[in-house]
Amino acid sequence: MVIDADMQDPPEVIPELIRKWRETGADVVYAQRRTRVGETLPKRIIAYWGYWAINKIADVHIPRNTGDFRLLTRRVVNHLLSLKESHGFLRGLVALVGFKQECVQYDRQERLGGKGHYNRWTGSFLIGINGIVGFSRFFLTAISILGFITSGITFIIGFVYLILRLLQIDIPWGNPTLVILITSLAGIQLLSIGILGAYIGRIYDEVRQRPMYILESLHGFDEEEYEKQKIKP
Repeated sequence: MVIDADMQDPPEVIPELIRKWRETGADVVYAQRRTRVGETLPKRIIAYWGYWAINKIADVHIPRNTGDFRLLTRRVVNHLLSLKESHGFLRGLVALVGFKQECVQYDRQERLGGKGHYNRWTGSFLIGINGIVGFSRFFLTAISILGFITSGITFIIGFVYLILRLLQIDIPWGNPTLVILITSLAGIQLLSIGILGAYIGRIYDEVRQRPMYILESLHGFDEEEYEKQKIKP
């Protein structure tokens, strides 16, 4: 059972999580916030769009208004511990591991005491960035797309200046040279960074060593023998 220590997630919900686990046999029962008492409007807006962005961009789906408060079975915990992650984004890693997941809704309370180190303005934003960076190559791909767009703009500008030249329209002709040169160099730089980003993304995937698949169950195989065969070089 994972729960925050500031008591915003009420321990009274734990029996409901256990009851849902027993009824459904799910490996993950996550607590979904029905209300977010005590949170500022900017934080709620950032949280809303943060979940939207992660679910649109990232390779995993994270239910809205969920945190780390959840019940995990032993095999889910074992798979999470086997992941070699230095910047663990728990809700994303649980979604990556998979298995059957169920939901229990609850009302989140205000913090009872103490002062958290979680920044009320940038905390949710930084968590969202962590989720996107950890589970997608979006930013690396965006650089390549920006390079193509910039190169396309350079081509259009050059074509327009060529037409103006053929039509003998009087414009300051030193300007086209500078504009085309600057935009073409910018496009080449962005494209080069995008190509490097593609290779860095591959390196990033290899370094994390996330499993290609996770077996939910074995049928017709001896589990102990399978584990022995799996660890052979």
